Amino acid sequence: MPSSTKSNFLMGKLLFLLVLSFILSVASYANVVNTYDDINCVTYKGIVHIMSRVNNLRFHCHSKDDDLGDVTRNAGEEYQIRFCLDFFGRSRFRCHFYLESKQQDFNVYTEAPLTETQPYCYRGDYDMDCYWKVEEDGFYYPKTFRPELGDWVKKYSWE
Repeated sequence: MPSSTKSNFLMGKLLFLLVLSFILSVASYANVVNTYDDINCVTYKGIVHIMSRVNNLRFHCHSKDDDLGDVTRNAGEEYQIRFCLDFFGRSRFRCHFYLESKQQDFNVYTEAPLTETQPYCYRGDYDMDCYWKVEEDGFYYPKTFRPELGDWVKKYSWE
């Protein structure tokens, strides 16, 4: 092989490895953002909506890479976790909820393959919306994308 061809071949390999390492470094975790304008997602954009129907709901959410801190919401208020989905399908957010002497801990988002759906998430063309409603008796997810009053299914009770 002539030296210029060998050189071009090596440069092509080097460029490929450089691009691949960039993609992996940017998209290897669920990146939490304040608004979608903050960054351009390589993958789907996700929002987890946590709607409180109780006063003084306290919770703490985190992923493997991001600790979102302590949050308090009252009846009628919503909290949103906005993020870019993990390139390899490993996005996961877990929250520990507290209401008076009751508590509950569960994954509010666990990424599923594109061919599967999660009962509490709805996939659009470029984004994913997931919904949780917190009531006095437990945690609910919607049966439909635009839920009405009776379109919620109880998933978890308080412990």
